Amino acid sequence: MNVLFVIKPEQNKIDLLTFLRRNKIDFDTADNQLLGIQKAHESMYDVVVLDAEKGAYEIDKAIRIFKECNPKVRIIVRTELNTRELETQVRKESIYYYHVNSFGNQEFTSALSSALELNKAH
Repeated sequence: MNVLFVIKPEQNKIDLLTFLRRNKIDFDTADNQLLGIQKAHESMYDVVVLDAEKGAYEIDKAIRIFKECNPKVRIIVRTELNTRELETQVRKESIYYYHVNSFGNQEFTSALSSALELNKAH
């Protein structure tokens, strides 16, 4: 299982990277969606975590590009500031999970565990 995290370094990175290391998950990071897309063209990723942030590359376009790289990729989208427009835009694409960061990491790590099929591995 290979995971690509496309997250800004200051946004919950330490907790999430600790989670991946504790579960012995191979992962890679990119500081923005364009670098993540470049990496996805070079390597096959099973799960991609995207931060939907204001001013970043359009999230729906990024999701479609990641899906072109691997149609079976499970994409988890996280956001700090949820809006109806953003959620509608993201949910129009075929994503695995949509997470609002203000809800805390427990739901996110549960969704990530499920996407990684960690429960089946133990």
